[in-house]
Amino acid sequence: MMIRVFVQLSYGYGAGNWNGKFRQGKILGTNEPYAYGYYRAASDDIKVTYSEDIEKETLLQKSVRYVARLILGFDFVQVWRNRKQIESGADVVWTYNEAQTLGVMLLKKLLRLKRPKVIGQSVWLIDKWPRNRIRQKLYRWLLKDVDVLTFNSKINSDIARKMFPHNRIEFTKFGIRCDEMVPYSPKDTGNVIAVGNDRSRDWTTLAACASRMTDTNFFLATQNAAAIAIADKHPNMTIAGLKTNADMASFYEKAILVIVPLKRNNYVSGLTVVEESGVMGVPCIVTDTGGLRDYFTDDMVYFVPPDDADALIQAIQTLLSDKEKRARMVKNIQDYMKTSLNSQTYVDEYVRITRQLDLNPV
Repeated sequence: MMIRVFVQLSYGYGAGNWNGKFRQGKILGTNEPYAYGYYRAASDDIKVTYSEDIEKETLLQKSVRYVARLILGFDFVQVWRNRKQIESGADVVWTYNEAQTLGVMLLKKLLRLKRPKVIGQSVWLIDKWPRNRIRQKLYRWLLKDVDVLTFNSKINSDIARKMFPHNRIEFTKFGIRCDEMVPYSPKDTGNVIAVGNDRSRDWTTLAACASRMTDTNFFLATQNAAAIAIADKHPNMTIAGLKTNADMASFYEKAILVIVPLKRNNYVSGLTVVEESGVMGVPCIVTDTGGLRDYFTDDMVYFVPPDDADALIQAIQTLLSDKEKRARMVKNIQDYMKTSLNSQTYVDEYVRITRQLDLNPV
């Protein structure tokens, strides 16, 4: 039996749109030719198709999509645009976050579809559970019929089992492409960098650190407005204007340390950057929050407590003075990611779960 998998993603992540930007080097970071690597699931008995974007979205089309998202809290219009593939071209739908999961389930409700099955991933759902009671009821009504709810965070999957006791819940570890890895470079000097736009980045603690380490320059690859405002007030904090993936590769090449400063969260904020630092061969300091210890050990990354500038300063000074420790950390995380934490192992989990479902028509 051929299993037809349809991957429903957000607007901007459609197969043609994403792949075109990827080939032009416009998607920064360690990415896949098609978003998140789900295409890797394709085999003799599994066909994988991605959602597509409107090639040139008009102002009216964009306005309708945004208004619907404002009302519902998720982008239903993007799901609706791909409804034909969902309705007649799929045995199972995979989603990356709760916005697509909720959209696909609303589509199934409106069209009274008994299939396809849905493996719906959630990223921020638990951390951003709506306060509005009407929206809460809507979300519970939609999510109760998801065949499998998956979470990248074990913390959130544990919470979800209490919130949705009748759903099947799975903790699936998210990994990135590890096809090529940059070997560790035993540098004596280099930039201390921080990467990311996530809302849970703790730029305040990083700034407190920078204000006391005046002889160290910190370079930030971010478009976060708060980070930019903070950097403007610190002469040793610089916003790096990266435009292409080649710029990003050069940014990592010049780095001696990567810092991932985080506020308290439950959804493994910073995970992708920690993994990316491993792929790029640069040791990483990361805040010990969000369930990242379910992914990494102390011999792979240097964990520091939340809201602790003193600990962050000590971690930076320790690693800058210990070339051997930096080398061991990179080797350990790269060895682990090659075999146990990458985009292929991530997709393999979805294939495993999919094969456990009853995909026969009702």
